[in-house]
Amino acid sequence: MARPCNQPHNRNHNCRPQSVVLNSDAYQMKGMFTMRASTITGRRMLAAGCLIPVAVFLAAACGSADTGAAPAKTITVTTTPSSPTSAAPASSGTSQCTTADLRLTVGAANGAAGTIYYPLDFTNASSSACAMYGYPGVAFVSSPGGSQVGAAAGRRSSTAPALVTLEPGATAHATLAVSDVLISNNCPHHQVQVNWVQVYPPDQYSALYARLGRQGCADRSLITMHVSTVSSGP
Repeated sequence: MARPCNQPHNRNHNCRPQSVVLNSDAYQMKGMFTMRASTITGRRMLAAGCLIPVAVFLAAACGSADTGAAPAKTITVTTTPSSPTSAAPASSGTSQCTTADLRLTVGAANGAAGTIYYPLDFTNASSSACAMYGYPGVAFVSSPGGSQVGAAAGRRSSTAPALVTLEPGATAHATLAVSDVLISNNCPHHQVQVNWVQVYPPDQYSALYARLGRQGCADRSLITMHVSTVSSGP
């Protein structure tokens, strides 16, 4: 009878290999390892398959962000002046009064409580109607076209501007108020005699001149007079 080949002292070449018998527990363990390996391999393949579309999407998104970036927009900001403008659109069919259309005269002075009021009269000397709106610019000057004396007049805001239409020969008015109290008390070393007043009609860049003789203040840091808006009343 032949001996099994796995015995250590067997020198017989006629031995037969010993059969290895696996019981059911061994088969079960082998099946579990095979199923687990298959499960892990499947999960890895699934994860790889899911990550590929994500990577492609991210690459496309980055490429779109680089190539489709919009240029910066320049925003233009517009500010509104804090004080009302002196000019307004004229009524239908009526142009704005220019300096060349007007003639300036200074009315009789009247005063109260240390302030002297001078009517500034604008007469339409043209052959067609024109309109005025807002405040004139007023200052004392040494002569027509000469140097300014003292500070220009401030604005009296007690009355809101209104559009005034002047037919040929009609007159609009503004009032210049000069403070004798300020000139006497606050300008003792800069008092001068003035003889001319310079007036810019609203929204005009050339001036009218009229005689106005009185005491003024040459200190430009001190405002001693104020002017009202143009009106159609006296």
